[in-house]
Amino acid sequence: MSPAGSATVSVVVPTRNRSQLAYARAQWALLQPLVQQVVFVVDGSTDDTVARLQSLANQDARLQIIVNERNVGPPKAKNMGIRAATSEWVFIIDDDDVPSPNLIAELVQVANEAGADVVGVPWFNIGQGEDVEERIATAPRSPGGPKLEQPGIFPESAWADCVWMPANALFRRSVFEVTTYDEYYAGNYYREETDFFVSAVRAGHRVVVTDRGYTYIRSRTGGGIEKASKARYEYFVIRNNWYFLRKHGAWLRAEGLIRGSGHEQLSLISRRTKPLARAASRRLTRWAR
Repeated sequence: MSPAGSATVSVVVPTRNRSQLAYARAQWALLQPLVQQVVFVVDGSTDDTVARLQSLANQDARLQIIVNERNVGPPKAKNMGIRAATSEWVFIIDDDDVPSPNLIAELVQVANEAGADVVGVPWFNIGQGEDVEERIATAPRSPGGPKLEQPGIFPESAWADCVWMPANALFRRSVFEVTTYDEYYAGNYYREETDFFVSAVRAGHRVVVTDRGYTYIRSRTGGGIEKASKARYEYFVIRNNWYFLRKHGAWLRAEGLIRGSGHEQLSLISRRTKPLARAASRRLTRWAR
């Protein structure tokens, strides 16, 4: 394994109609130690993302822009960026997520210390007005780190094996020779990242989460995945989750990671449909008045 100081990293960022966020993330990536390449996949954007990124690329040849004329979705966009990556390591991050200081260098160091092929960190949804440092300082810790529906949990140790990883992570490029993002996930692409991490573990790669960093989102702006309606969004949550369980459920149960595919699917349906039912009830009550 390469020592952290001599490792090279390609940063891959899929983006859509978030030019300000994309520009800020590109500036950040180009300033990081170890980064020799930054690949942005502009996925069917109609704003000025390409022009703003090109202004940076004209100043720094490490920035590469792949432009999709039509939106193909995060799994395919990530696979396109990965195929363009040339470094020993690939760091993938969403355009609207904010990384902790020195995150990439920290992840490379952990990968070498743990003998890991994939290293990630907890992810947090920080509310407006909420202090980031305070939220991180009071975040829970668990022996295995994040859970299936709880991405904001730190491992109790410096790192821990974990399949329930949040989206942003560092990957050894050789991982992608046998594992790719599954492009069958659609709509809101729910579970596409979890699918990748489970697939990587099943292929024999070591996937760990570390307490040496984090990523967070402050508030979601426009762009990204379109949300035509709440009902349509929830449909794809249920549809994609069932596909995930059909693909990995038996293995997850054998590993003691879930109780069973049927139980997990019914639990998810219950959690996701109750808010819709309450909202429908409120609308009916207002209409009756």
